[in-house]
Amino acid sequence: MKYEDIRLATFIERPNRFIAHCQLADETVTVHVKNTGRSKELLVPGTQVALNYQPKKTRKTAYDLVAVNKQGQHWINIDSQLPNQLVKEAQLAGQLQLPDLPEMSQFKPETVYHDSRLDFWGQTRSRQDLWIEVKGVTLENDGVAAFPDAPTVRAVKHVHELTRAVQAGAIAYLLFVVQLDYARIMTIYRQRAPKLTAAIETAQQAGVHVVALDCRVTPDTVALRRPVPFDLHAHFEEAK
Repeated sequence: MKYEDIRLATFIERPNRFIAHCQLADETVTVHVKNTGRSKELLVPGTQVALNYQPKKTRKTAYDLVAVNKQGQHWINIDSQLPNQLVKEAQLAGQLQLPDLPEMSQFKPETVYHDSRLDFWGQTRSRQDLWIEVKGVTLENDGVAAFPDAPTVRAVKHVHELTRAVQAGAIAYLLFVVQLDYARIMTIYRQRAPKLTAAIETAQQAGVHVVALDCRVTPDTVALRRPVPFDLHAHFEEAK
């Protein structure tokens, strides 16, 4: 995936979760932050960021903040809408690499299952239902990627639905798209999300595939890259 028009800028501040102020050349611009998570370890004053220029009359700002150059060493994409797009594009191109993923005759996004809307539904050639729920990951410390960046109730509900689907005879995947290229392991930030940790443990026991894929990231491009080992019990601490 390639963004249309990327401009490099310097992050100044984030007055609320929706907008930030950045220095772009000689101008201070207000930008939309495409991630409502905390991102406190990423959005540090003085950090280089990538802004996608999107001038439209219907928008309040002309820029989206989509990536951060963490400590001047690694680009991390923070666009929360991107993971689903990457999965959709990979599947349509026949390049989605998930364990035991069967060939599908149908595949579509945003499909209702009971009282939830899961990210993708598919049907195999043998007419078996297949569900994929995608979660973007931007939180990382010392090579350990972790989810979530902020408390979440919705994710717990989605994991319960995946478990329910498998128990009803479907195939199900919980897919973490790690939006960086240097994580050595993926886990759940269980101090922040103990209910999610318990739900995933139950899901794994039921047969839900819990998988992580990282991404190749530049300021203006992102592509799914390779699997990252998932360990529910790996230790994670946020950077001080």
